[in-house]
Amino acid sequence: MATSRRRWPRLLAATAAAAVLLTTVIGAGVNHLMGNLQGNIKALDVSAQVGDSTTSGQESALVYDADGNMKPLNVVLMGTDTRTGSGNKGYGKKGMNYGERSDTTIVLHVSADRTNAVAVSIPRDTLVSIPKCTNSKGQTVGGGTNKFNDAYSIGGPGCTLKAVNEMTGMNITNFVKIDFGGFKKIVNAIGGVEICLATPVKDKQSGLNLSAGKHVVSGEEALAFVRIRHNIGDGSDTSRIRRQQAFISSLSRQVLSSGTLLNPASVIGLLDAATQSITADPEMADLKQLQELVLSMNGISPKNLTFLTMPWKPAGDGANVLENQKKARPVWKAMREDTSYPPKTTNGQPTLSTAPSAIYVDVFNGTTTPGLARKVAKQLKAQGYRVQNIGTSKTPATATTLTYDAKWDTSAKTLVWASSGKDDPTGKGQRMTLTIGPDFTSIKPVVISAAAGDVYSKLNTGDETFCAS
Repeated sequence: MATSRRRWPRLLAATAAAAVLLTTVIGAGVNHLMGNLQGNIKALDVSAQVGDSTTSGQESALVYDADGNMKPLNVVLMGTDTRTGSGNKGYGKKGMNYGERSDTTIVLHVSADRTNAVAVSIPRDTLVSIPKCTNSKGQTVGGGTNKFNDAYSIGGPGCTLKAVNEMTGMNITNFVKIDFGGFKKIVNAIGGVEICLATPVKDKQSGLNLSAGKHVVSGEEALAFVRIRHNIGDGSDTSRIRRQQAFISSLSRQVLSSGTLLNPASVIGLLDAATQSITADPEMADLKQLQELVLSMNGISPKNLTFLTMPWKPAGDGANVLENQKKARPVWKAMREDTSYPPKTTNGQPTLSTAPSAIYVDVFNGTTTPGLARKVAKQLKAQGYRVQNIGTSKTPATATTLTYDAKWDTSAKTLVWASSGKDDPTGKGQRMTLTIGPDFTSIKPVVISAAAGDVYSKLNTGDETFCAS
């Protein structure tokens, strides 16, 4: 398979996050724009392929069931790598016919009570049993084992839905798809997205040339970041998914920020870009229903938005992967039964993935209380933290603060919660520094999520900022 086909971003919920802004459109009194926005969305009915009997005319089908109860949302988000159409030309090798594939497939579940959401990226190189599908010519295609993204290339969104349903045991009928041009429109409409790189990147193929650290990217540069495969990470498809999740987490936080939501020009521009950029099933393409759906979702915060890669294992051929069914089973089960994933802890902590035994920390006393640093160090050691240096801070501390190198942000999340400290990702080096302030009480015990600790799933939440590699 041509390498350039593998460069499409795992664009998870860019459109879903952008649509959240519909809530402000209503409040801002610009309902007269709805007609134009409705005309932007392209509807594609694939019900014949997936056996769905619902129609776009069904009242409130996305939000409420027949008894008037709010129901969970399950939707498949697809990113296509077509080289035709506005904003999609100039990628890949000149003269080659790439067709169209869904190199991005994300299963998004939003709970019925609208308190949380989980988005699972399915690696495009996953070997699966491709379902029998009908293509655009009415021919029956599919069958046999192939890469997951082959389902789209032979049978479009409907065949991808069938493949997802067979894998997950669900009956998903809603989908949204977006292409290169749509991605760039959405990112530009919100003024760019902040990213962070753990190491500098200079890649001729994607054109990305950025130093380590934080940057705000838009347009072609943003697309290059989410497409890049060479000269970064291990070059794998699953490694790139992790970078996509970092990008989408940042995008989601920005869309939900007051700076975006309180700016009418940004709201209208983003709505216009989002609706112009998507093709969806008739329900998702119905702006009235989409509006009602988004209104029901405005209470979900980034910390309750979970991203992960479908649990997988190497296929043994050095190129492809297989679904790890044992580890994936509880993920799909939670989606089917509308329960939290990963399971919530009883102590109210966020999802933590790094155990204390993997965290090296220096402890300094920023208060006037004698011996406090040693007391805290003793508490840390008792829970498994690797305490290195103990001393007194050169300057008084107004609050307990954990300072660390930004590349250790996932690890820092454990100690920030355990110490109830402030977050300061301006440090350097391998060790963190915990400066004790007058607000310190104790080091709380933590529960490490087995799901979050899985090196293949790479689970993170929307409130996490991490530097991609």
